[in-house]
Amino acid sequence: MPNIYRIHPAIGIARVGDSESPDGYFVGPEAPGVPPSLNPPDAPHDPNAGYKDDQGRIKRQGARFRIYEYTLDDAGTTTKVREITADEAQIEWEVHLANRKAAAPEFSADEESGDRRNNGVPEEELIIDAGSQKISGVGQDMKRLRGRFMDTIVQLGDLLTDSAGRLIVLGGIGKSQSPLGRKPRHYANNDGWCDDTSDGPVRATVRVNGSTETIETDPAWVIVAPPDFAPPIESVVTLYDVVYNMMVKFDPSLATSDATKVSFTHDIYPIFRRVSNMHWVSMVAAIGHGPEQSLGHFSSLAQRLSDKSPRVRDLRHFIFRRLRNPQGGGGSMPKLPVNPDPDNPAVLSLTEAQYERMRRWAEGEFEDDWPEGGEPTPLPLDELPDMETPHALDRAALEACVGGGFFPGIEVGRIMLEESTYDKNRPFRVNAQFSPGVLTARMAVPWQADFLACSFVGDDDEPFDRRDWWPSQRPNDVYRGQVQGPWIPPNWTEISNMVDNWSQLGFVVKEEDTDRYVEDERDVEGEHTPNLQ
Repeated sequence: MPNIYRIHPAIGIARVGDSESPDGYFVGPEAPGVPPSLNPPDAPHDPNAGYKDDQGRIKRQGARFRIYEYTLDDAGTTTKVREITADEAQIEWEVHLANRKAAAPEFSADEESGDRRNNGVPEEELIIDAGSQKISGVGQDMKRLRGRFMDTIVQLGDLLTDSAGRLIVLGGIGKSQSPLGRKPRHYANNDGWCDDTSDGPVRATVRVNGSTETIETDPAWVIVAPPDFAPPIESVVTLYDVVYNMMVKFDPSLATSDATKVSFTHDIYPIFRRVSNMHWVSMVAAIGHGPEQSLGHFSSLAQRLSDKSPRVRDLRHFIFRRLRNPQGGGGSMPKLPVNPDPDNPAVLSLTEAQYERMRRWAEGEFEDDWPEGGEPTPLPLDELPDMETPHALDRAALEACVGGGFFPGIEVGRIMLEESTYDKNRPFRVNAQFSPGVLTARMAVPWQADFLACSFVGDDDEPFDRRDWWPSQRPNDVYRGQVQGPWIPPNWTEISNMVDNWSQLGFVVKEEDTDRYVEDERDVEGEHTPNLQ
């Protein structure tokens, strides 16, 4: 059978940043569990590089795309996979980014009730469309992607290539604005406003050296999202979990069955680790899952929880009963909301696939494969077997994104829960018939509005009635030194505070030579919190 050429990751994630310096970017995660290098590809390595440049501006996260050649046997089974670079072929990339937020239906708790944003203004004045842009060759400098909002030029991003001819997509510079001079007042819908997030298809053609045939690759998609301010902290439910769960609906053979082993190390422990680490960015999580909690800090109990013997059965069942059933009922965990309406307090659950794995773990139907030395060290992309590399790229990109609550979300929202979003015959890939900008259309505009609004709900009588929407990306509370305090300054009471000053906020990083996660690179003007330094 003829070889097949596919772009990976199937869905790439870029993130905005206000650094416009030529080296003010880095490539996002490319292997599960492996943090990205904060240096640009092909640049001299700087061991002290951070998430901000030398002027204190946030670096953009680039989405790097690669092309893989799949060799199939006569039965259609993949027998070999290898990456195709500029050494083996002539590659031409094509990217089409657009931002449709200002022309999308308003976001609301009731998806059916939203009127169109900027109702009465022609769509062509509202959709920021950079058009289809091409790039080829190796080491190509940034090619700017621009569109127009009303009469204002908006920079949606840049294209460039690395020394192997791989594509790197950079998003906008985090500039949100109102050409009409309006003040933002709503967490999601602000007429007259735009930002520079976006999404769209990534295509490529390949002509292998020595061949005269030009081949179209299986296309991918790129999402340009706000920054991830706590990169080492994973969501309890990631976007990979959500997309994988949708793939199971199309192909039930992917689901956990009697013939499929559930690994404690690879399927169960990651959920426990995510819950345990959440206390670094949320005081609410610390109440039940901080290190001082004997039964709630699951990372400390890994050896015990990996025991499938009857003597640990009661503990396994106790934990499982605390989980919210995605079909309804069950317990109350994870304690993350998806709807702020007190009369309809919908909450986040594990996906059906995650929940089924946890059920089988509770029943002792899993592989007790926990290593004596603790969690194994994740392998970087270039150390993975060739057959595993493409899906590792797919997974790493999505595991760094939130899988709920989608109200509306950070990277992308409820549209990822719709079957029509995907091509059922192309696993993990977006429907190729979608228009650029559709995936991010109903997200908050500007994105900073939701970042400010989703701090908490409650009153002085219930100080811990907090709604930690996405603490893994947008922290609620962070450690500075030994003291935990609010990530967003309490005096930032207006959306405009976040619009103007978002890049002053710090990033949660792993403290050197410890197991602690602390805030770094914070530079909030006028902030006086000596007790938190």
